[in-house]
Amino acid sequence: MGAGIFFGIVIILIGISILIKVVFKIDFPVFKILFGLFLIYLGAKFLLGSFGFLGFSSGDSNAVFSEINIEGNVDDKREYNAVFGKANIDLRGIVLTKKVTTIEVNAVFGGCNILLDNDTPVRIKAEAVFGGINLPEGGSGGFGNSSYKSKNFDETQNYLYIKANAVFGGIKINKY
Repeated sequence: MGAGIFFGIVIILIGISILIKVVFKIDFPVFKILFGLFLIYLGAKFLLGSFGFLGFSSGDSNAVFSEINIEGNVDDKREYNAVFGKANIDLRGIVLTKKVTTIEVNAVFGGCNILLDNDTPVRIKAEAVFGGINLPEGGSGGFGNSSYKSKNFDETQNYLYIKANAVFGGIKINKY
């Protein structure tokens, strides 16, 4: 089940519970039930490997109940995850050898700190659910989607594309 379908069902259930409470005067712990369903959903995603890693082990790109530090160049289409952990990703020394170098950064009940050079052309797509994403130059993404393009971004030149996702977590992206 995709995240869109899951959260669509959650919103429908909240609406139905409000109607039941108002019309039939039946009171039940809606938010406790929904939080339990959310935890079941997260557990299923972990077990099925849907967050881009298998199991609960930390590696060179996953901080699961731990902290990782990444510096320098990154491989294209690389995914970094912070699940109940912290990931420090220093991309100030990145060399863009491809038209588009793509990385994905996910924070689930964890945090990520990404450092970029001011001269690096970057495009960022940020999605947050009960989390926060601080974009460079004061922009931010809270609940929903937001995007950012650096001033020197040119789609015809080599650039860095960051997909940032936060679920009950936070991602901070700074340019120096």
